Amino acid sequence: MRRRACRARRPIRRHGAGPVNEVVPLERIATSERVAEEVRRLIWTGDLAAGDRLNQDEIAHLFGVSRIPVREALITLAHAGVVTMTLHRGAFVVPLTAEAVRDHYELYALVDGFALGKTVERDGDLDALAEDFRSAARSADDEELFTKVIAARRRLHGLGGSPRFDAVAGGLVGLVPGNFFAEVPGTGEVARRRLPLVADALAQRRTDDAVVAYSSMLREQGRLVVRVLAANGALVKDDAP
Repeated sequence: MRRRACRARRPIRRHGAGPVNEVVPLERIATSERVAEEVRRLIWTGDLAAGDRLNQDEIAHLFGVSRIPVREALITLAHAGVVTMTLHRGAFVVPLTAEAVRDHYELYALVDGFALGKTVERDGDLDALAEDFRSAARSADDEELFTKVIAARRRLHGLGGSPRFDAVAGGLVGLVPGNFFAEVPGTGEVARRRLPLVADALAQRRTDDAVVAYSSMLREQGRLVVRVLAANGALVKDDAP
């Protein structure tokens, strides 16, 4: 990958807004988790680009918090590979490529596929898990779908997880801020089409087929995420599809 040319530092902006000193925060964000989500949103919309320096004072002012939750948020994002932190230099946005996005969803597939296998090995409640997936597929809107998919994955990780598994899964911070299905057009349709296949395979104890159907869903959704990121100008141009 070619190195990006150095450019003058620009102030952090909210999407469609002016520089930070012209912005009235929309709400007070009191936790590092919320700050991390908002930083991810700035990257998602292209307001923060690859190589941009994340000034802790600016971020704290933008979101109406102290530097402490900002630093905690940046450490979390650094562990997730979203930003890089260098001693005496600060935090910078890691370049995001189409390949990196696709790899991210492959990792999701591997982690959840492992949990599915462990659930079968432990004789976990596959019927309840299958019904969770069916219920999610029947969701009336994206908000319900998002809530039910999270609940289904929580059950899956509870059945097939472990402290070590939880540490690995917890490191996969989502690329998409907020409601995944609302932010990425088409992903809800993919979930509604694929989740019943996963559920049927689980109900019939066809674990390999369930993993294949689940992985295929994530890969298809990952391609849609790449499309949105490219449209937002959030991908490194050399690698954009």
